[in-house]
Amino acid sequence: MREDHATLVGLGLSQEELEAMGLDKPVTADPSGLMDAYLRRSNKKEDLATLRGHLRDLVRWAQADGLQIRHVWFEQLSASKAYVRRQEFEKATQAVMDGRSKTLGVWKTDRFDRRGMGAVGRMLDEFDRRQSRLVSVSEGLDSSRGGRMVFAILSERAREEAKDIAKRVKIGHDSHKAEGRRGTGRPPFGLYSAPGSGTVEHHRDEYETARRLADLLLDKKTTKDTAHKLNEEGHRTRSGATWSPTAVSKLAQSPLFAGMAPVRRRKTDEHGNPLDSWEGYGEPLRNEGGEIIMCGEGVVTPAEWFRIKALIAERTDDRWAKGKPEAKYLGTGSYRCGRMRDKNGTGELERCGGSMSHRGGRYRCEVRQTRGKSICEGVVTLADRIDHAVGQAWVNHITALEPDDPVITEIARRWLAFADPETQARKEEAQKALEAAQKRVKKLEEDFYVFGKMDEERFEELSDGQRAVIESTTATLEVLHVEADLTPLMQIENLREAWGEADMADKRMLLKCALGKKGITVRPAVRQGDPTPILERLEFDWLS
Repeated sequence: MREDHATLVGLGLSQEELEAMGLDKPVTADPSGLMDAYLRRSNKKEDLATLRGHLRDLVRWAQADGLQIRHVWFEQLSASKAYVRRQEFEKATQAVMDGRSKTLGVWKTDRFDRRGMGAVGRMLDEFDRRQSRLVSVSEGLDSSRGGRMVFAILSERAREEAKDIAKRVKIGHDSHKAEGRRGTGRPPFGLYSAPGSGTVEHHRDEYETARRLADLLLDKKTTKDTAHKLNEEGHRTRSGATWSPTAVSKLAQSPLFAGMAPVRRRKTDEHGNPLDSWEGYGEPLRNEGGEIIMCGEGVVTPAEWFRIKALIAERTDDRWAKGKPEAKYLGTGSYRCGRMRDKNGTGELERCGGSMSHRGGRYRCEVRQTRGKSICEGVVTLADRIDHAVGQAWVNHITALEPDDPVITEIARRWLAFADPETQARKEEAQKALEAAQKRVKKLEEDFYVFGKMDEERFEELSDGQRAVIESTTATLEVLHVEADLTPLMQIENLREAWGEADMADKRMLLKCALGKKGITVRPAVRQGDPTPILERLEFDWLS
């Protein structure tokens, strides 16, 4: 039986048809009398009858030239995508390289390769070295009979056509997303998309579980705890598997989970050529005005989605999915060791400044713990005592500020970045867009005024476009820079109540909003049992 029998049967050829074309038995001729045939279709919509017609044309050409077809290679892939590995194509060319046959036949050049004359030319060079050839039966081309130049021209034409196809597809996808269509692929767990609609809606069987997952995360449960709780309650994923922290994290951070169209970009190599992988699912798509583009009703609202994202950013550094414990202590990340130590063995003293972490009910100098007593003798203090004192100091400091103090404005901005992460994300994106547009304008000016790379009309056209982007982005930033109203925090009783009701994660954020880079320095006690009030051993780098 022939090696390609399964392929031929898959093309819908009967035994009688195979016998008529001489494809029912293995070949017996020498390599010089053999031909490998390569067939390709871009998608399943192309009729198999057409492909069978292509094969019949190849058979007739081979028989007229006194050749037998050794092997028929077939695959369904787009030749315009250079990043896609075409295994059957590689096998067909390798068969000729290995000398198993001397001819590689294709029905038409654009069915063969759309990468241009560079790729085709290199392959023809290798064929020439082996006294082999490439033929295109519908175009009457034979690389061994002066057809190389025509192959080069046709392959370049096919390459340009491939670029046009890719451009049209990209424009179509971008237009669909701009109009509120989600793109391709299956929507995330908890959501359903009717075929052809481009929108998402609640999945009748999955929504309840997905919403339960979201509620657990909004209740500040870790992804590990959320996964455990879902499994305990008998909830399963779409495939019937148990929930894992990774699955919970990926689902919750998909923009589609909130009904938002996602940003999706194809990855490129170091030269900018596209690869067969994508990135960017973690951010929602926005229009020119900075508004989020919705594509239906999600499991969560956009505000809830941004809140979940903020919790992840606050609690992990990419470790939340592993179940990092919720914050329990106020000073982590803010307290600094105030012990004086020898500066690099010079005898000159300097303040340690190392961070302090919590162990066993006490804050301890991390430098002392990790690098030893010879580097810093460290500072140790009771956690409850210092946390209580710092909380009172924060309340007293904030309420002592004047309502119009610039510090209040800056604290408001910092707090808004935590309390309203959606606005903060929009600010950051708008600022990046503004800086990018400004860089492009500078580059255009250099190309026009310094290097003379473009004419004045083209320069004005591109410059006007970038300046319009700058004006629009600047206007967006001005709207987003609305000052937060901290009036409720100006009342001491309200402030104390808010501080008392806040959980530890919020207290830590409130504290950081009011501190400068140096944080809070903790000086060591004079001796064990030192009665000095703890506040007298603290140095606050309050924001100014």
